[in-house]
Amino acid sequence: MATYKPLEYLEHLKKVLPDLSDQISLIKETYENKLWHQLTKQIEMIIITPQLLEKKELFNFYTNFIRDFENKLRPLSLVEICIAVARQFDTDESRKFIDTISQKVKKDKSAYILTLSYMANMNLRSGVAEQLQDCKKTLELAKEELQGVTGLDTIVYSSFYRVSTDYHMAKSQASEFYKNALMYLSYCKLETISQEEQASLAYNLCIAALVGEDVYGFGDLIANPILKALEGSQHNWLIAFLKAFNIGDIQQFEGLMSQHRDIISSQTAITNNMQKLRQKISILSLLELAFRTPSDKRSISFGKIAQATKLPLGEIEHLLMKSLSLGLIKGSIDQTAEIIHITWVTPRILDLNQINSMNNRIAEWTEKAKTSLRLVENDTVDLIA
Repeated sequence: MATYKPLEYLEHLKKVLPDLSDQISLIKETYENKLWHQLTKQIEMIIITPQLLEKKELFNFYTNFIRDFENKLRPLSLVEICIAVARQFDTDESRKFIDTISQKVKKDKSAYILTLSYMANMNLRSGVAEQLQDCKKTLELAKEELQGVTGLDTIVYSSFYRVSTDYHMAKSQASEFYKNALMYLSYCKLETISQEEQASLAYNLCIAALVGEDVYGFGDLIANPILKALEGSQHNWLIAFLKAFNIGDIQQFEGLMSQHRDIISSQTAITNNMQKLRQKISILSLLELAFRTPSDKRSISFGKIAQATKLPLGEIEHLLMKSLSLGLIKGSIDQTAEIIHITWVTPRILDLNQINSMNNRIAEWTEKAKTSLRLVENDTVDLIA
């Protein structure tokens, strides 16, 4: 590969890519005037042109031109440019190239974490088992760098959570996949994800929510526009499933199981975890019962819980112990009287019906407060008299 000085290379590039001659001339002028911010923007524009990509010229562009002044660029911008360059290499070369860049930008949190996320992604994409462990180590390092840091560029967070999502998917870790995928979506504009990828991600999120060991909150996902990707598809039933679980509606759950029996039977993630799913919706039914019960009346009998959860009376204590151990409720069990005194229920994102229920309870509480105030006022008058 021939080497050039920066300006010589630009002249060479004009000959290689005559269609970009005007753009290259503008880059040359900006470089000579040392207008680094403007030059960054111009480079970001030219490196995505089909002509430069088709000629596989990006690495030459970096080596003969960008490297001359890379320390003048904003570190995060340099990394983004270099990632575009790295995509023209194979997986191993790409990771090694970005590893080199990472050492140059190590003092900048955003830039360094972005390089780590990219290298972790390359390890994951290699398909080699040993590299999966390297992916984990690199993600852990990136996570350490993120600790206690706020206000980084959105691309830093979205890149980290995207590769974390893919890693946990590869490891079949449903709960971690669910958490990281939702974080990824919170930092990523949905329109930047293809429709096909949206549908795949939405499907996997639904399955992860249902089978995840410690996933008992579905409000974040139900409210997320990613679910629109399933509307009208063969997996549309999953949306109704989530909503049934969200409110612990066992009757609706059984109805959906019957209605979609054929397609559900082909979903091994569901069929292999049916016992866990039934336990989960029973717990969610308990949470819904506790939520709808006024806080001053949360001494709930085992019989009432059995009626709500459709479980035999003999299984209620185990259900309560499980819910307490998961930290979903707090309280104490009176085994003799077969009553649980619930003092706290885990917060959840509410749907409209649940919000309406809470509004009614606030209205009841307000009326009680007014009644108490009137009693106090009347008693005070009697005392003064």
